Amino acid sequence: MPLDVLITGANRGLGLELTKRFLEKGAIVHVITRSEDDRIEALIEEYPDFIFDYNADVTDELQVSQALEDLRGRTDKIDILVNNAAVHLDPERIPIEEVDFSAYLRAFDVNSVSPLRVVKHALPLIRSGRRKTIVNISSEAGSLSECWRKSEYSYCMTKAALNMAGKILQNALLDDGIKVLNIHPGWFSSDMGTAEAPITPEQASIPIIETILKDYPLDGPIYVDAEGIPRSW
Repeated sequence: MPLDVLITGANRGLGLELTKRFLEKGAIVHVITRSEDDRIEALIEEYPDFIFDYNADVTDELQVSQALEDLRGRTDKIDILVNNAAVHLDPERIPIEEVDFSAYLRAFDVNSVSPLRVVKHALPLIRSGRRKTIVNISSEAGSLSECWRKSEYSYCMTKAALNMAGKILQNALLDDGIKVLNIHPGWFSSDMGTAEAPITPEQASIPIIETILKDYPLDGPIYVDAEGIPRSW
């Protein structure tokens, strides 16, 4: 029986490449995207029985709830949830005197709260899954002990909050046999990573898929890198 995988933010960058890799491995991939996208449509044409697109804004709980209701019409389980949708709204690395804080609440909503919003509505299906895995795409930017930045406040703060969310989720879902992983994917070229990054999203996706598919003990590491090596909170 193929795995059922749910991926948010799947229409570009890492989310798109993870979608492709899971499809290549024979998984049924359910994707949540904000709107129809030619890249997802092309995958639907190539894998018509294996990928399903649900249009929803992850910051809108009603839309997320409806997407999961539609998903339940196709399957009774989610084996792996990948919370990948994210934004980086202050990439210019400007000093605090020049920061526009008006975008910060949206950054927290997308990066920190929306993964929990998706889990809330996906949880009954995850409990029925075989692998019972929740993956949050985090970042080294969310590490307090390894912080080296002097700017990018919102991105770093939202990823630190996501790390805390992952830890609390693991505490809460331990008795359900659900494993939570917060994965730092590495620096790859994207809207957030810029063209200066040393690897592409396609290259970044390869070790991440293997890490996701490993069998981790429930009381094992939560915050790891793309290879599954524990990172410092």
